[in-house]
Amino acid sequence: MQEVEDNTTKLVDVIVLADKLITIDKAQYKIVEDHDSGFDKEKIEERYNNVLDKYDYIVGDWGYDQLRFKGFYEDERKEATLDNRISHLEDYLIEYCNFGCAYFVLEKVRKAPLKNHHKTNSHKFRTRNNSVKPKAGPVKNNKNHNSSNKKNKFSKRRSANSKKTASVKKTFKIRKIGEQNK
Repeated sequence: MQEVEDNTTKLVDVIVLADKLITIDKAQYKIVEDHDSGFDKEKIEERYNNVLDKYDYIVGDWGYDQLRFKGFYEDERKEATLDNRISHLEDYLIEYCNFGCAYFVLEKVRKAPLKNHHKTNSHKFRTRNNSVKPKAGPVKNNKNHNSSNKKNKFSKRRSANSKKTASVKKTFKIRKIGEQNK
């Protein structure tokens, strides 16, 4: 009698090193949370995709006996959007996961370094050759300047609105301090 081969293919190697430390294809992760025993080594080996390697956190949640993954970044990363920041984890679990489902959260032990952010915004004003552009000051009204003679659609709209408000009279009664209402 021949043994039937298992049709599931193992995509990655998952090794449990210590109580809360594992490796997935030689990258170390710490199990931050294992809610309702959601961590399953064999299912991770079957379902894991290497696209998840770029994330700082990996969340695996169970729905209809299927394991699905979602990657999250540290909040400070420039590639982090609102939906894939780790601070959005609770919202993700509430909005996209089955109520009360089992899940686990893995945190990468050696994350990519965060890029230092400048305290000033001077890097936003740099040109391609890395020279700093001067900040634009107010444009002086120069009669020779072509654009100063042209009105744009916003200034036309403003002048039309100002005419409407100018025709409406606003009356205020000015009362001196100490004067009683009469």
